[in-house]
Amino acid sequence: MRKQQLAILFLFVSGLSAAYSAEERVFLGEVSCRGCHASEVKQWRQTAHAKAYAALGMPESLEIAKLSGVDVDPFDSPICLGCHTTAADSEAWERDAAFSFEDGIQCEKCHGASSSYLMMHDKASADDVRQAGLNTPNERFCMICHKEKGSHTAVLDVKPFVYSEARKEINHPYTETNKTNPVKLDPGWKPRKPVNQHVEIQEPVEYKTPWNLALSNDGARLFVVCEASDSLMVLNTIDGAILAEIDVENQPHDVCLSPDESRIYVSNRGSDTVSEMDAQSFKILRTFIVGDEPHGVMVDQNNQYLYVINAGASDISVIDLARGEEVKRLPAARGAWAIASTPDHKTAYVTNNLSNFVEFRETSVSEVTVLDLERGVVKDRLMVDSANLVQGVDVSPDGEFALCTLIRTKNLVPMTRVLQGWVINNGFGVIWKNGRVDQLLVDEPEQYFADPTDVVFRPDGRYAYLSGGGLDAVAVIDIEKMKAVLYNASDRERRERLPNHMGVSTEYIVKRISVGRSPRGMVASRDGRYVYIADGLDDAVSVIDAHTQERVNVFDLGGPEEITQERWGEQIFHSARVTFGRQFSCHSCHPDGGVDGITYDIEPDGIGVQPVDNRTLRGILDTAPFKWEGTNPTLKRQCGARLAVFFTRIDPFTPEQSEALDRYICTIPRPPNRFRLGDELTPAQQRGRAIFYRTRNNAGEEIKLRDRCSTCHPAPYYTSRTVEDVGTMSPIDRHGEFDVPHLNNIYETAPYLHDGSSPTLEEIWTRFNPNDEHGVTNDMTKDQLNDLIEFLKTL
Repeated sequence: MRKQQLAILFLFVSGLSAAYSAEERVFLGEVSCRGCHASEVKQWRQTAHAKAYAALGMPESLEIAKLSGVDVDPFDSPICLGCHTTAADSEAWERDAAFSFEDGIQCEKCHGASSSYLMMHDKASADDVRQAGLNTPNERFCMICHKEKGSHTAVLDVKPFVYSEARKEINHPYTETNKTNPVKLDPGWKPRKPVNQHVEIQEPVEYKTPWNLALSNDGARLFVVCEASDSLMVLNTIDGAILAEIDVENQPHDVCLSPDESRIYVSNRGSDTVSEMDAQSFKILRTFIVGDEPHGVMVDQNNQYLYVINAGASDISVIDLARGEEVKRLPAARGAWAIASTPDHKTAYVTNNLSNFVEFRETSVSEVTVLDLERGVVKDRLMVDSANLVQGVDVSPDGEFALCTLIRTKNLVPMTRVLQGWVINNGFGVIWKNGRVDQLLVDEPEQYFADPTDVVFRPDGRYAYLSGGGLDAVAVIDIEKMKAVLYNASDRERRERLPNHMGVSTEYIVKRISVGRSPRGMVASRDGRYVYIADGLDDAVSVIDAHTQERVNVFDLGGPEEITQERWGEQIFHSARVTFGRQFSCHSCHPDGGVDGITYDIEPDGIGVQPVDNRTLRGILDTAPFKWEGTNPTLKRQCGARLAVFFTRIDPFTPEQSEALDRYICTIPRPPNRFRLGDELTPAQQRGRAIFYRTRNNAGEEIKLRDRCSTCHPAPYYTSRTVEDVGTMSPIDRHGEFDVPHLNNIYETAPYLHDGSSPTLEEIWTRFNPNDEHGVTNDMTKDQLNDLIEFLKTL
């Protein structure tokens, strides 16, 4: 009888693996192990590992996911599935029909895909197992998922994971044997079965968060794009009454009207689309698919083309409105942001949020891209030296020049110079018709104007208004006085002195008008009477009387009165009140929670040595430790007293402020990965994935475990959360060990390496890996390297 069972088992196992070659790595599921390891499988079914997938149905999982920067259902998130199931980062062809994610953490999670192993199962030696690609789990492997995660600790109040190498025991708070924090799951568990309801999950509070505005020609209707509520609001400008609120797509950013005012266009930066709606019925008529993270939108005077500024793709989509499709893509610079047309509608200026790539330890150089609207081409690229975060733009009514907002980050100077005002300055650029670019500051000594965000002219051209997102104010620029300052200066003074001179701003800044929290987009009425400002974190619109230069009204957008901890943290993040002289905010270096693409000389790392590249805050809570040196174990340590001592130079946050700020940072989501469409990879991405997980080089030689990509960059965050030396130490570094960065959405965080010395992913493994210390790459062909890069962009 026993022999019959073994024969049947052999046929069953053979059937599972018969369709796969020895080179293929296919996950077969626990059914493939059950025959020979029935007792082990039975024991496994009683563990939290087997129930890990079902645990994603716990009410707590939604809160944990939010703190991990995940804004989708945990069952649909690669981040959550990475530690709660097996083969989450595999492709469909790598999973047998018998395999199921619902089986949680199975044998193959720790040991690897079993198809090739089963083909040699009856004669497998240790070498055979290794040849088959199976893993021998160790502490480092377990710690990929079991290293303490801030999101889980905050919600579950769990004990840290402990691994005893000597006793080969695992004791962590997610097992049923842990009496302190038992995980009580129904033996008949099913996904989405509510369990362990000791955490009260509150319904999310939905704010409006207005960003940009448009106004009808008669000044009667104000159109307000609200990013947090995914909606467009229409207001009556007489009393601020809400006439309509229309649902659009994810994270709308900008709005414009067609020249005849029959259509409204809204860019949705979270969905990579533009919504077209009827201006009377507010019915959405069409949705255009455009580039990554669309921001600014503008329709040409002939109502023929819609120009869409794609920040994520750094280009401009041109939509033929008659055909209803994109017909052209124009190149812009990095982080293309906003667009404004000249009065004759022949030229448009496009701002770019991030600096162009520059040589290592050189100052920023940003670009204003000039479009020829008659020919639909780029006709010029004007450089704005030593500037970044070039965002808002408007053209003077006479068409002689445009104004754009900017900041001047002195990143080559150690941040010890905060008290001297020599870290970040805030101002605007003057883009002349002949291509000349001037820069002036709005800052005054110890009275800075943090985060200039948008600019708009009064129709008569006498004044311009500039919103200070970090200061909760609007600066009024006297245009004639501004011109006088420039005309009375020599060419050298205009190039070298005025861009850094805080002593002249009082000559042309005639007033600062207090408005609501985090003012953003602005629009002026055609009659020149009013200027409307989107108070982003007050869910309101401020109204300025442009004759008296006073704030005369506030339109409430109907957001909730409750200020959640997360919302308070968002307000702190965007406020310059935390820095000496209100010089800059957290947002100044982390726009939209991302990066400004700049390398800084941070004092605690050593003055003049160890420059460090800025790192994204999107979805970082569970990727501790922090800092490139890996010395900060928590966000509280990263943003606590250390921040006050080395950055802001005033009193540190109170404990309550610190908690709120941490909460907000934790919930900044990553945008959808634009390089991965659905579950399937392109052929190039598939080839790149094979290289990422390869264990042998092109000569067939085994790659040491330490030198494999997947060792330091395992899913789901693609970081081992350890400090490693990969041979990237430069002559001005004090050591060569650096924190392993996570690779999620790596495509949007250039430049790369700890000091930002590599502008592209390719150069990491060409210029900066001559001795194969940062993975084995010197054997790769150019095509293989290209394929690897294509795969990395999908993570």
